[in-house]
Amino acid sequence: MRITIKDIARKSGVSSSTVSRVLTNHPSVDPKTREEVQKVIDRLGYRPSHIARGLVKGKIDIVALIIGDIRNPFYAELTRTIKEFLNKEGYMVVVCDSDYDPDKEEAYIRTADVYGFAGIIMITAMETETLLKQLKTINCPVVLLNRYLPSIETDFISVDNYTGGYLAGKHLLDLGHRNIAILAGHKNSSATYDRLNGFLDVFKQYNVNIDKERIVYGNLQWDSGYNFGKLLLNQYKDATAVFCGNDLMAIGLIEALNEYGKRVPEDFSIVGYDNNNIAPIVKLTTIHQPHLELGQAAAEVLLERMRGYKGAYKRIIFNPKLIVRKSTVSLI
Repeated sequence: MRITIKDIARKSGVSSSTVSRVLTNHPSVDPKTREEVQKVIDRLGYRPSHIARGLVKGKIDIVALIIGDIRNPFYAELTRTIKEFLNKEGYMVVVCDSDYDPDKEEAYIRTADVYGFAGIIMITAMETETLLKQLKTINCPVVLLNRYLPSIETDFISVDNYTGGYLAGKHLLDLGHRNIAILAGHKNSSATYDRLNGFLDVFKQYNVNIDKERIVYGNLQWDSGYNFGKLLLNQYKDATAVFCGNDLMAIGLIEALNEYGKRVPEDFSIVGYDNNNIAPIVKLTTIHQPHLELGQAAAEVLLERMRGYKGAYKRIIFNPKLIVRKSTVSLI
């Protein structure tokens, strides 16, 4: 049988409202009364309902973490970092896997708003009219992680994706590659846009033309890279290198090429993006994103907002780093 506030009040000889004030550390309670009530609470083993208390306050101590694909090792590392930090601060983190589906993202936002979640961290955010309306009216703080929405003012934590794309492009050009295909991420993603622009700007600086017909937009999942392998061999036969929008697609591409009897890097040099925990195993050259620092910063900023911080929105940008392994080779 669940112990209630009324049970504690009856055993303590005080009112239910006094018990509530003890549970919420209200300063108006006499110290001796507080001590006696606390003894009864401890003896009965009472555990307050955070949801019930949250509904009274208008907020429950739950954070929605919206990600695109929990199978992506990079997102899994971010999720672990965020959960560990916020759990220690007394918040439950609900992981919402959207499969990069805007309708699912919108549904998760709506649920968080209806149930009075304390905050939201979005690692993926597909810019739709409905989502923008939701974020402008939602009654809790929202932190965008590795994505931004130009028409929304909110806290934003990211790696410098433009520089990441630039580093990937420069690496391939310095190795002598000129016929390069690109498997980018989602077309309506700010991260894809910035990485692609950084990559293309290197070609301009080197006065090298790039065939934009060779830019293909994928879904950031393994199957997208795998399926791209056939397209690469059939339509871009003279390509010597591929820049992939994330490591998961790069790994899918490498597996497809292996099945078709092609070698990496002898036949194709491959560059990924993320430096997830599989990248070292497959010896993938990639752009490193500091997942621990990203996750920690996002959780800290959200915690500040949930505790009432009303200052200017924060823009925290981390520097990416090129990690050279054995999936790229020089043609010079």
